Amino acid sequence: MASTILACLLGALSACGSTTKTGANGAACGTAGLQCCAANSCQGGGCCLAGLCIASGSACSGNGTTGTCSAGSCQNGAGMACGAVNQTCCGGAGAVDGGGGGGFATCTASGTRCTGNTCVACGSQGAGCCAGGNANSCESGLSCQAAVDGGGMGGGATTCEPCGGSGQVCCAGDACSAGLGCANPGGGAARTCMSCGALNGACCPGAVCQSGGECAGATMGTGGTCAPCGGANQACCGGGGFGGGTTCNSGLGCTAASDGGADSCQPCGAAGQTCCTGAGAGGASCNTGLACMFGGGGGTCQACGGAGQSCCGGGPVAMRTCNTGLACGATDGGGAPICQ
Repeated sequence: MASTILACLLGALSACGSTTKTGANGAACGTAGLQCCAANSCQGGGCCLAGLCIASGSACSGNGTTGTCSAGSCQNGAGMACGAVNQTCCGGAGAVDGGGGGGFATCTASGTRCTGNTCVACGSQGAGCCAGGNANSCESGLSCQAAVDGGGMGGGATTCEPCGGSGQVCCAGDACSAGLGCANPGGGAARTCMSCGALNGACCPGAVCQSGGECAGATMGTGGTCAPCGGANQACCGGGGFGGGTTCNSGLGCTAASDGGADSCQPCGAAGQTCCTGAGAGGASCNTGLACMFGGGGGTCQACGGAGQSCCGGGPVAMRTCNTGLACGATDGGGAPICQ
């Protein structure tokens, strides 16, 4: 049961009754057009190119690849198979550190990296880390850790080792098994999973709480109690401890108090309300027909799409929308684009 819970926490959602997978950043991964999952993996024999999955049977292109993706393998400029275990790396000369050569040489199969211009296995327990040691470098339930004695492959090497259990380092996204918090002792020490940070219990070192809690009353990262956060009229999560943004439950936004008090979670997304934000959403959002406008007090949702109003949506001007008969265009004064 405990192993299933940990798998769910770490993104292996197939263990929770779903085939959808998510990466360390919380976004969907593993299928064609989405980011590659942990250990550079793609589902169904797909190929991982430049961090994105292409389906098996689709054309390989970019990063020195040609041909058709087949069981994770592409072809190089000479028409030879490349990118899978024991095959040559696709692209240029092999990376010195095995991390992919900054785009010059790469491996395309799940769980592979380029070392000495040959693709070798990575990401499994005891194997070298993929992708240069970032949060997606190892399979679920493992994290990229430096050798205790500084030894290993070439000295100072890193390997994929168990994480998330009591006394183990925290997994990607500071995740731990159920009932444990990811303590942050500081001083360069690794973050470690401990029995701390439960709601209404003592905060973990570093003023850290488990999900749904916010540390109150800590001094210089020590002491304090984990109070509920993220719900309506509760404190925003993520405001304490060392770093991190503020978040609220779905349908709520972190709103500044009118009297200068602490921020709290209030309804968001409707006209005049705070803009909603979400993990992995990539920006603020409002209900249909409204746009997030930023002022001195933060973002609020205002009408958009009408004549003289802000354009709806975000990104480049060409991607924003207006009501029928109007187009999004820049103003003469160089301000925000409006519907004209």
